[in-house]
Amino acid sequence: MGTQRPRIVVIGAGITGLAAAHRIGEKAGDAVEVRLLEASDRVGGVIRTERQGELLLEGGPDSLVTDKPGAINLIRRLGLEEEIQPTQEEFRRTLIVSNGRLHAMPDAFQLMAPARLGPFLRSPVLSWRGRLTALKDLVLPRGGPAPGGDESLASFVRRRLGSEVLDRIAQPMIGGIYTADPETLSLASTMPRFLDMEREHRSLVVALAARMRQAPNEGASGPRYGIFVSLRGGIGALVDRLVERLPADALRTNAQVTGVTRASGERVRPWRVTLEGGDLEEADAVVVAAPAPRAAAMLRNLDAALGAKLGAIDYSSAAIVTLAYRRSELPELPKAFGFVVPHIEGRQIIAGSFSSIKYAGRAPDDQLLLRIFVGGALQASVLENDDAGLAAIVRSEIGDLLGIRSEPSLTRINRWPSSMPQYYVGHAGRIEALQKQAAGHAGLALAGNAYHGVGLADCVRDGEQASEQMLSYLLDQ
Repeated sequence: MGTQRPRIVVIGAGITGLAAAHRIGEKAGDAVEVRLLEASDRVGGVIRTERQGELLLEGGPDSLVTDKPGAINLIRRLGLEEEIQPTQEEFRRTLIVSNGRLHAMPDAFQLMAPARLGPFLRSPVLSWRGRLTALKDLVLPRGGPAPGGDESLASFVRRRLGSEVLDRIAQPMIGGIYTADPETLSLASTMPRFLDMEREHRSLVVALAARMRQAPNEGASGPRYGIFVSLRGGIGALVDRLVERLPADALRTNAQVTGVTRASGERVRPWRVTLEGGDLEEADAVVVAAPAPRAAAMLRNLDAALGAKLGAIDYSSAAIVTLAYRRSELPELPKAFGFVVPHIEGRQIIAGSFSSIKYAGRAPDDQLLLRIFVGGALQASVLENDDAGLAAIVRSEIGDLLGIRSEPSLTRINRWPSSMPQYYVGHAGRIEALQKQAAGHAGLALAGNAYHGVGLADCVRDGEQASEQMLSYLLDQ
């Protein structure tokens, strides 16, 4: 390539693109030039941390997990390790709505199955018939797809634990994480450890009990809250530090990419990235870290089949309504991180999180921050309401469930249209075919939450791996 430095253009400055751009500098230093293009006027994607007086508001994700190393390792390499903040241990439990009332999730119930039978059999969340039906997991033989196969969350839970566990617990716990319909959600691509448990132990209850004996501190109900952490300044602190580490002039916002094509003729750089308005960025390699529908539009002229595969990935939409209250005006609230709402309850919210209880320092002691989640694949129509209508729905729901009737001192609504890719049954196979199609274009990589995981740690890993792939392509020639 002569004396000219190779240039990698990264498209999309959400957490995936930021991690990808940072990794280029981290691995190659000044030997490779990086450009980071963002269509909007801000970076961070769905990460949106805001200070409002003494309140720390998270308009998007407020946590990342430590059992997947991507994000936590990046935080440490960025010098933010001292900012890592665990959840408040004494409040690590989840509530669930059953017949219009909040109940504690049975102790040691892990997303879709119990690790201890005693608390499960005493819980009022399920009927006696539902609890007894779930016990069939102890005697059922192994079933389901062959190794490497797939089935839906709904099929798996019905088969092993019954319809009531599906409707009352698994759907709100797991379907809510992915804002998905459990009838279409791929278990292999979202919760493969449960398929592994069935294959290795036959019974989920036996497998979870064995795991809890090995790690007794993970006996809390609901998600494994011990693996969740944040940053004291909010997740936005990670975005800020990544931007600080970018080379001068690497980041360009309000840069809408309209096409990615191979250059024709004798141009020095083989890739052309065309922007709205006609501007052009030339590149030796390209990492597309934009959502799949936008990636499809960019790449359709390069490869119609690749564009079609990307365009076939569906997304759901969601919104987070954050409310601040003066504690003196609130009824006594349960000591928990939050609650989930089964779709079968017929309500218009998915879940709620006591943000300032989950993480210390998010609000003064005399105030409470509450985050309510709405929308998703099963309740998309709720998002058709305007902000005032959405706020009214949320306040009505928390009035019924929590007894909160007072006026909030702050209301903040963050809408995230088409933000959550839907991992339908067979997702892994479709992504493998998509990536095989993309691999036919040397110097092109795809990354983001549409492919191998929707969490922050997944996105960081995907962005970094895409950059490392492109660096190997450029520097090993």
